[in-house]
Amino acid sequence: MKLLIKNGRLIDPRNKLDAVQDLCIAEGKIVAIGSIPTGFANCLVIDAKDCVVCPGLVDLSARLREPGLEYKATLESELDAAAAGGITSLACPPDTDPPLDEPGLVEMLKHRTKSLNHIHVYPIGALTPETKR
Repeated sequence: MKLLIKNGRLIDPRNKLDAVQDLCIAEGKIVAIGSIPTGFANCLVIDAKDCVVCPGLVDLSARLREPGLEYKATLESELDAAAAGGITSLACPPDTDPPLDEPGLVEMLKHRTKSLNHIHVYPIGALTPETKR
């Protein structure tokens, strides 16, 4: 599939780029920035006027509600919201209820997130087990 993103403010810190440019993508890879290559036709065109086009963002402290607080939000709804905001990777601290203080809970969270969407989730396990007061 070919995709042409037109008129967007293209920001790429790695390449020191910040300009309104067109971006051509084919088979999931960037094939051109700026000028559209010859033969780049029959593609989906997105007009990104007044929008920013940039690499995926990373949230280093996303509060996921699972396990324990599913009545507030589900893992699926949290990841969908992150994706809608341009987040492609996130780390979640262990302050869930129960806390992520054992390997089984961390593995369960990793397994669940893989089946939901394309956001990379990096659970941060607790250094020590929860203690009862």
